[in-house]
Amino acid sequence: MEDKLVTLAILTYSKAQILKNVLENEGIEAYIHNVNLIQPVISSGVRVRIKESDLPHALRIIESSTWLSDDVIKEHVPTSEPHVTKILIPVDFSDYSLQACQFGFSFAAAVKNAEIVLLHVYFSPIYVPTLSFHMDDDPSFNMENQEAINSIIETVHKELHKLSETIENKIAVGEFPKVPYHCILRDGVPEEEILAYAKEIKPQIIIMGTRGSSQKEMELLGSVTAEVIERSRGFVYAIPEKT
Repeated sequence: MEDKLVTLAILTYSKAQILKNVLENEGIEAYIHNVNLIQPVISSGVRVRIKESDLPHALRIIESSTWLSDDVIKEHVPTSEPHVTKILIPVDFSDYSLQACQFGFSFAAAVKNAEIVLLHVYFSPIYVPTLSFHMDDDPSFNMENQEAINSIIETVHKELHKLSETIENKIAVGEFPKVPYHCILRDGVPEEEILAYAKEIKPQIIIMGTRGSSQKEMELLGSVTAEVIERSRGFVYAIPEKT
C-alpha cells in the first residue's frame, strides 16, 4: 500500500526550507506545499509534508528544537532570572490585544516577581508558483521580496513602539499597574510561533484576546487563539470580546 503524505508543520517559507533540509539530512523525504492562496487570512504559510511512516522520527526532530537553534535562525531571547514568573501576551495591535494587556498587567501585579512578555508575530510570506522555480535565479525577485519584508518589519516596529507608548501612558495615569515587561518580535505563522516561544520560556499563563485585528464578525473565537488553546501544554486565558 502506498505511504500517504501527512502534514508535519505549517511554517514560513524560509523556516520550511530549513526544516526540509534538516529532515532530508536525516534521510526523511520532505515536500513543501502552499496552504491556501485563495483565503490567506484563514491559513497562512506553507506545509511541510512527509510520508506517514516517517512521522515518529520527524516528530522527534521537531521536539528536539535543534533545527531552530540560534545557530540556524539567529534569534535571541532576552534572559531573565530563573525565579521570575513569565506571563506571555501575544499582541497584534488591535483593541482586543490592549484588553489582553490590561488583564495581563493586573494579573502580573498580583504575582510575585512576575514579568510580562509581549509577543508579536508578523508574517512575511514568500510564495513561488512551482517548487522547481528557484528564487536565487532571479535577482529582481529577491530584491522585491526583500523590500516588501523590510517594509513589513518597519511597520511592525512602528506599531510596537506605539503600543509601548500607550502602555507607558496607562501606567503613568494608573490605569495599568507598574510591571516589568519587554517586547519580542518573531517572523512566522502566529499560532506556530506563539506555541514555540511558549515552549522556550515556559510562561505561567498565556493571555490572549478572542478576536484579532483581521477577525471576521461571524467567527466566535479567533482562529489563532483557538489553535493555541487546543495545542498549548500550559494554561491559556482568552479575554472575551466584550469585557
